[in-house]
Amino acid sequence: MQVMSVFRAWQMKAMQKNLLTIEHVVTSISDQAVFSRRDDGDGGWTIAEVLGHLADFDAIFHERARRVVETDNPPAPFPDPNALVIEKGYAQQDVLAVLKQWKSQRVSYHDYLTSLPGGDEDLWERPHHIKRGGFTLNDQLMLTAYHDSDHLHQIVKIIRA
Repeated sequence: MQVMSVFRAWQMKAMQKNLLTIEHVVTSISDQAVFSRRDDGDGGWTIAEVLGHLADFDAIFHERARRVVETDNPPAPFPDPNALVIEKGYAQQDVLAVLKQWKSQRVSYHDYLTSLPGGDEDLWERPHHIKRGGFTLNDQLMLTAYHDSDHLHQIVKIIRA
């Protein structure tokens, strides 16, 4: 049986690969009209909004991780994703600029996670409180990779619309 530190290493590699995959998909789009499409008609997001959301939530995930390391059972931020996307006006921003912002935030978050002691299971299993109850760094790391995949699917849906 593999130890958790091996699974964490795989998830951290997935974070890097997901970023490269999404970057490749977005920068390979030749039809500029795709960037004004929304995944669910008027109620959905554009690609720039998806990328902005990824940047926002990598920053939130990073902050949650920092709080877990520094405080016992801290509350964790959980803002409204739609409100953030609108507030920051991602739909009006250049997609490549928003992609660059997400890449920068991802590197910062990834670097922070890789700086933590990989074998300290007490740290990685220390819970913090979010809407869904106790949530560990291990949980969050798995969520991050899933979150990327979920939004990659959303980007593909926008492209195929």
